[in-house]
Amino acid sequence: MLNYLSAAKALENLYIELMEKGDEVPVHVVNDLRAGRSLANIWLQSPDDAETASKAMSALERVEMNLLALAEERVNRAYADEWQARIAEAYKESFEPAAKKPTFVAGVPKGNHWVRVETKDLFEIGNVEQRLRERGLTIRKQDDGFTLIHGKKEDVTGFLGEIREEIRQNILSNRKVGV
Repeated sequence: MLNYLSAAKALENLYIELMEKGDEVPVHVVNDLRAGRSLANIWLQSPDDAETASKAMSALERVEMNLLALAEERVNRAYADEWQARIAEAYKESFEPAAKKPTFVAGVPKGNHWVRVETKDLFEIGNVEQRLRERGLTIRKQDDGFTLIHGKKEDVTGFLGEIREEIRQNILSNRKVGV
């Protein structure tokens, strides 16, 4: 498997060297480099995602092609060949996929969906506790100013959708009144 993040770092190093030599790199190449780096970071979170890998590879190939052409034109062929070899090695470097963050939360039964909401925001909305009970959701205030809500996934998402819609309606009605 190719290591897109390592390749992006190698391309960034080539870009920096070219800039230090006083060469200007076109803006579209810099934008592609940023996009490739971002996509490589996203890919690293889920290395089995073929679509993200494809997008990262495409952006990095465009950057590589442009930077190597600049290196050959403004420095020399040997310099460009040396960098091409470095970039090829960077793609081959081994990597460790990011560890998946645990989804376990103490006190939440296995299989329950959960969400943490800032307490002060939640209780500004009317009859929240009654709505939670109606849906069979469990609520627990936490010491850090958040409230943990858990239960069946469809109940949690339904509750959040209901609250989101109420907030949206309040914002729209306040705009109409001129608040």
